[in-house]
Amino acid sequence: MIQNFPHLHSPMPKPRTTRRSRFLWNACLLTLASFGMRGVGMIFNIYLTAHLGAAGLGRFSLIMSVYGFAVTLASAGIGLAVTRVISEAEGTAEETAAPKTDHKQKNGIPSTTDTAYPKIRRAMRTGMEYSFLLGITATILLFFLSGPIGRQCLHDEQSIPALRILSVTLIPVSLSVTYNGYFVARRRAVLGAVVNAFGQLVRIFVTVFLLRMHSSIAISPELALVFGCVMSEFVGLSVSVSLYLSDMQKRKAHYRDTAAHLTLSGTETLPLSRETSRGISRNVIRIAIPIAVTACIRAGLQTLLHLLIPAGLGKSGIGADAALAAYGTIHGMVLPVLLFPSAILQSAASLLIPEIAEFRAKGDKKSAIRWAVHGLQITLCFAVFISGIMLYCSDAIGLLFYDSPEAGQYLRLLGAIVPVMYLDTIVDAFLKGLDEQVASMRYNIFDAAFCVVLAYVLLPVFGVSGYVMLLYASEIFNLSLSLNKLLSVTGLHFNVMQWVAAPTLAVIGASTFALWLMRAVNGIGITFRFAWVTLLVHILISGIFYGVILHLLSVFPKKTQTDT
Repeated sequence: MIQNFPHLHSPMPKPRTTRRSRFLWNACLLTLASFGMRGVGMIFNIYLTAHLGAAGLGRFSLIMSVYGFAVTLASAGIGLAVTRVISEAEGTAEETAAPKTDHKQKNGIPSTTDTAYPKIRRAMRTGMEYSFLLGITATILLFFLSGPIGRQCLHDEQSIPALRILSVTLIPVSLSVTYNGYFVARRRAVLGAVVNAFGQLVRIFVTVFLLRMHSSIAISPELALVFGCVMSEFVGLSVSVSLYLSDMQKRKAHYRDTAAHLTLSGTETLPLSRETSRGISRNVIRIAIPIAVTACIRAGLQTLLHLLIPAGLGKSGIGADAALAAYGTIHGMVLPVLLFPSAILQSAASLLIPEIAEFRAKGDKKSAIRWAVHGLQITLCFAVFISGIMLYCSDAIGLLFYDSPEAGQYLRLLGAIVPVMYLDTIVDAFLKGLDEQVASMRYNIFDAAFCVVLAYVLLPVFGVSGYVMLLYASEIFNLSLSLNKLLSVTGLHFNVMQWVAAPTLAVIGASTFALWLMRAVNGIGITFRFAWVTLLVHILISGIFYGVILHLLSVFPKKTQTDT
């Protein structure tokens, strides 16, 4: 009797996961991991500030700016290229598999992802070959040029051994970027977050151990940080390789099962043709090389900018040590605080690229536009709230985190730029998903060149105030170019009143009310024992009333212009 009911032999169908719910789930996991590690990183940064001081932190930042250029040379473009090619392979596989499914294949095989496996394997092989070639080139260049760079550019002999030691990490860095591109494309970005978290913990452990032992083993604090970076990169690469091989083994087994089923059902399975394989490799290189060239130009200009900043501040009359201290305060203390809440946006941005790339591969422009509308609106509402917190609570944050009134003053000066910085992150992600990554990098080059000119002109005259003006001008200039490109490509209309004006009014009202309420509570003798509790209560009250005001202003309507 059972033979009359063949469906009883089939596995129970799994509930279908929508694209949006999958995106939100991955974004939540990635955000939690990112917030956790950024929190640990900020605590570690406070620890470093106590050991190195603001000037030492500035000196180490200069070393890392040169290292950052080498990292860009070793890895630029390959992560995005791998993500894009694999995402497009997944998207086209879904389209081509659907019409081939007949009534004899109702048991769930073949799955649409299986048809993309050979393309993914080819894309990863090309990416790793490319990464290794660039990584070894960057290693040789940094190792042999560290002497001239340390003496003539950084004017610091102690930076030479640090740069030479850092050069050995460039091959692992480049390969790790390739693996992370795979994780993002496979919607397993949380695996990349696990790798980064594990590497950061190793870096912190090694650095703290060496800092505690530096008096007995005669190692400088800067070299302790360098050795921590080296260990973290090698450990991170080993974890990435393990996770990648495990995932690909499962994929390979599923692919073989699919091929066997198709053979039994009378459908011929063909290996990846030579022409298709070459096309995938060309596509990876086509995406990676323009980004690499433009990224290296931009990184070179940014490195030059970071070298000009302390020099320009010193020429303003505040002295070399004070210039390094100001540079270290802004880059080592203030900017990490400003960017800490953006962990949620960084997570969403990394996940948006494969989603938008799939929409583009399928020709589904309407869905891409709908996601862009929601992404811009949510980003601005979140960023405006964070900006309000930074402006209203700057002194408390500076004293709580760093016991530094100067850090609080810079937070107040730079708090208003937060919406511009955060929005630029999401806009760049949309442009990369829409195959406009070259335009995005071109704008970044223009921005870096613009900053170099401003640093040369403003800093010797205006000092730290000139540096603040430079940061504002740079972020606004970059966003204006990128946002204009996104609007022209998608045909969107930027709703200033609903996306900017309404959240601004809401955060002013909410923060003012929270400040008044906290003062009223203090006036009747109710105080909090710890400063961080006071700050947290203020943020919670502001957030609640901010959400209420946004709701009253109907900032998030049920239907948008793209829903119809």
